[in-house]
Amino acid sequence: MTTICRHCGCTASQAAADALVLGFQDEYQAGTYTCCQVVAWADEQWLAWAEAAAEDGKPEAEATKPLEVLECPGLVPVRLRVYPKSES
Repeated sequence: MTTICRHCGCTASQAAADALVLGFQDEYQAGTYTCCQVVAWADEQWLAWAEAAAEDGKPEAEATKPLEVLECPGLVPVRLRVYPKSES
C-alpha cells in the first residue's frame, strides 16, 4: 500500500523521484524539504521546460526525449604510473 500525502497528493516514490531529478535527494531524505515543496518545484520546472519547448516551436514529446550523446574522438585513455614506495 502506498502512502499518499494529504496536502500535495503525491506518493513517497514520486516525491523521491522528483527530488532526485532536481538534485535535492539528500535534503529530501534528511527532512530539510517536504514532499510538498519538492513536488511544487518539480511542477514549476516541468512547466518552464514545456513553455520553453513551445517557444522553440517543438512539441513537448520531442523536447523531453533524451539528448543524443556525442562521442568525442579527442579522448585518449590514460594510464597512471605506479612508483615503488621508497624505503625510509
